[in-house]
Amino acid sequence: MNYATFWQRFAAMWIDFFILLPLFLLQGWLESFSKSIAWTLVIPMTLAFVAYTVYCHGRFGQTIGKRIMRIRVMRTDGTPIDWRTAWLRSSSDVVFAVLRVIASFVALSAIADSDYYVSGMQRIQNRLAHEPAWLAWTETAAQIWVWSELITMLFNRQRRALHDLIAGTVVAQQKFSNAQAT
Repeated sequence: MNYATFWQRFAAMWIDFFILLPLFLLQGWLESFSKSIAWTLVIPMTLAFVAYTVYCHGRFGQTIGKRIMRIRVMRTDGTPIDWRTAWLRSSSDVVFAVLRVIASFVALSAIADSDYYVSGMQRIQNRLAHEPAWLAWTETAAQIWVWSELITMLFNRQRRALHDLIAGTVVAQQKFSNAQAT
């Protein structure tokens, strides 16, 4: 089995980011109209990210970015992953996402309308000022997690990140048959 390189995984991540970017830009634009819209969008937008990752991995074994980079998530024995494995693989992302959702609701509850209905950057700063203090610890933990994932991936032969170790998966280069090549 040929394992995916760091650069293949890195490029796939950025491709997926740019695929989801219009959705998050739309969210930012819609939230500028109303605090009620901001409330309404918190959960669906978070679910969109989680659903994209879990659905693509659970259904196809790869996101669009991984497909473009010709890499695939599979179990360590080379068999396709299932839905349980896709969820396990994304479990840390889900935990951090749920904590961010809670923090968003806390901030939206605490911010006065006069502080919300101001121009773009000022609204963002006001909203950040109303986030709960524990979110800073959560964001620090998320950064530690990301760096731990990177270090783990760079220093093992199979290029497995922590989420791969949790789920019992590897990311491997996709093999193409003659039928797929044409």
